[in-house]
Amino acid sequence: MASVTLFCLPYAGAGAAVYRDWQGRLPGWIKLVPLHLPGRGVRYGQPAVTQWPALMDLLVSDMRPHLASPFAIFGHSMGALIGYELAHTLRDRLRCQPVWLGASACTAPSRREIDLKWLSCSESELIEELQSLQGTPPELLENRELMDLVLPVVRADFHLCGSYRPERRPPLTCPMLVLGGTEDELSQEPLNLRAWSKETSAAFRLEMFDGDHFFIHSHQNAVLDVIAGSLATVVPQAATIDA
Repeated sequence: MASVTLFCLPYAGAGAAVYRDWQGRLPGWIKLVPLHLPGRGVRYGQPAVTQWPALMDLLVSDMRPHLASPFAIFGHSMGALIGYELAHTLRDRLRCQPVWLGASACTAPSRREIDLKWLSCSESELIEELQSLQGTPPELLENRELMDLVLPVVRADFHLCGSYRPERRPPLTCPMLVLGGTEDELSQEPLNLRAWSKETSAAFRLEMFDGDHFFIHSHQNAVLDVIAGSLATVVPQAATIDA
């Protein structure tokens, strides 16, 4: 089977390290390339980005060396929204697009609501939101030193999501896999996930897992099996579209 590069994007507040175990658990024909966001990991010294154009410029530059062969994009939560925007940006700027797009635990673009409070809200509101997502252990939320490092990144990431405005443009033409958690609040409204089907003219598949917002960790092996199986149905395909 032909190989494919799988770009992976993390959720709000997290870095590329959330995918550190994936390469060893995926089939050898999938080459994992986690993308690094400012303000964390290897880009800790860079301020977190609060504007979409600046983030697209940075990530497209990182992706360029890998775009000559088939590639796919996967993102969880905020990462799914970033991945979706990257797919459109690559099509618009470079006339190439992914052979597959995976969006996990993320409300579809057409269902999103503007929420611009995050850059100015209180620290307690930020922490309350993190608690509601159930992805940060209480002992970490109570660690003052850690929160001083993490909260500025979380603030910027939440603002990115809250300021997102979908553009009117033709749908993507790559197959799309959308993942959700049965105990995740956003999945309680089925259209939040099913509305992703409007974003592609190709095949659409929705898979649910018995977990909360961070089911990609609690059900990691099952998630990777579904991703690999879905990718196997589309690889190889040409990554370049006609100009």
